Order: sequence, then structure tokens, then C-alpha cells
Amino acid sequence: EQLTRLAGSGAAAASIAPMLAAKSAKAAIVAEDDPRVKGENITYPGRGGEMKAYLVKPAGQSGKQGTVIVIHENRGLNPHIRDVARRVALEGFITLAPDFLSPLGGTPADEDKARDMFTKL
Repeated sequence: EQLTRLAGSGAAAASIAPMLAAKSAKAAIVAEDDPRVKGENITYPGRGGEMKAYLVKPAGQSGKQGTVIVIHENRGLNPHIRDVARRVALEGFITLAPDFLSPLGGTPADEDKARDMFTKL
């Protein structure tokens, strides 16, 4: 309704809506192969079994560093959240992005399926 009001008509809103949808592959700000960060998929023991996560560290830094945990929304540990973790690492933090859908097999590629999985947690 708000988009229709802003766009001026339902037809205009319908043509704009797909452009507003998340396009994670095109929206990455920090590429996976950016040499300034080192990202890796890891696992660690969780209360209900093995947890999956994405761990990113600033490249070339040593010694004590702050740590940030990036919590994903209902779409799971998708490419956008991985990009957010890389952006935080560029600021000098060790960054962990856990996949809270790990007990159900991990985040699927289909974001609609990920949303459905959240109701089962």
C-alpha cells in the first residue's frame, strides 16, 4: 500500500517492487575473495549438535582483536549476512556469523524454505 501511494499507482508499484527485492549476489560490498579479509566456514559443538558458522578475520592483523557476532534474520546465513560479516572484519574485528538453522541441516539456498524452517526451531 505504501509503495502504491509513493509510486502513484498499483501498476507503477508492481514494476518497482522486483527492483527492491534483495539481490544478494549483486549487492555484496566486500567480495568473498577480498584480500583484506580471510573468511572460512567452520563448525563448533552446540547444545543440540554441530553448529555451522562463517568466521571472518582481518588479514594481516595479529594480537588481541575485538569480536563481533553477526546474527542473521529469518533467511538464515545467506550471502548478505556473509557480506555483513566481511564488512565488520574490515573494521578490524574477528567476526562470527553462526547459522542458527544448523540443527535443521543449515541454511538452504531457497530463502522461502529458510523462513519456513524458522517455524520448526
